[in-house]
Amino acid sequence: MQTGTSFKIRISALACGVGLALLAAPTASVAHHAFAAEFDAAKPVAIQGTVTKARFVNPHSWIYIDVKNKDGSVTNWGFEFGTPSGLRANGLSKDQVAPGTPIRVNGFRAKNGGPFGYATALTFQNGRKVQTGSAPDAPTRPAGN
Repeated sequence: MQTGTSFKIRISALACGVGLALLAAPTASVAHHAFAAEFDAAKPVAIQGTVTKARFVNPHSWIYIDVKNKDGSVTNWGFEFGTPSGLRANGLSKDQVAPGTPIRVNGFRAKNGGPFGYATALTFQNGRKVQTGSAPDAPTRPAGN
């Protein structure tokens, strides 16, 4: 009888674990946002600055750049862009955007009004341009692209 009870407990535990996994799976996909949820297609941005950090992570990579303001102060901007594999497919690697690299970012401002945006393209000092955005609902041609 001990064996039967132990078997039932294991099956119950397994069923609970599978149920919890199934409940958690939709949460991840619901949490993923669309471009329109955070960024404003009516507010294109094209700014130049110096890379301070690049994070090639899933589901969205980020680049941070210091931008000199008209008054001489500096604002650190953060731009979301595509997946690491998408960026590699477009010819961009993390070592190409090492801290200290001067770049131009084209994209769209965040709806929250802060120094954040969605990058559709990066342009290097030598004129090389790399498409960085991959959101299916993002506009494809902001100002300066």
